[in-house]
Amino acid sequence: MPDVVSAAGPEAGPGSVADIGALFDEHAPFLLRVTTRLLGGTDQVEDLVQEVFLTAHRRRHELSSHPEPRAWLYGVAVNLVRHHRRSFARRRALVQAAAREVPETSPGPLDQAQRRQHAELIRSCVAELPLEQREAFVLYELECLEGRVIAELLGVPENTVWSRLHLARKKFRALWARRAR
Repeated sequence: MPDVVSAAGPEAGPGSVADIGALFDEHAPFLLRVTTRLLGGTDQVEDLVQEVFLTAHRRRHELSSHPEPRAWLYGVAVNLVRHHRRSFARRRALVQAAAREVPETSPGPLDQAQRRQHAELIRSCVAELPLEQREAFVLYELECLEGRVIAELLGVPENTVWSRLHLARKKFRALWARRAR
């Protein structure tokens, strides 16, 4: 990461107030994609990612001592996602919001409806995966990250990532087959 805080004084460093902006620039797109996929695509994703960086600012002493800022930020994001998903009313709102967010880029109304239906089917199948399996599935299948990188982000052994991914794929296929009928 470039040293963007040199003018901020000796207290500036990874996780400092001046460096939070650089962390945001570097990691916010990743966190937006991942949280969108973990939550199923809601209008609250940007607020959640903003909360990640507010937490990073408040807990910058922890962040500055962590060897992998991306993994630390991801951990905060996952905790916020878990907290967010606990409420049944919020979960129902997520499904309704996801149906409204499908972009209408196809030429005809029938194509648009089919794309929307297909995207919603994918989102609902992913949303039903247990969180640990969903994390592995989203990061590998949708974010195209390598197993070792996912293991670092999740703080688990790489074999655990592969096990979770195997179970997630199996459950996703079963959910897809049942719903596609």
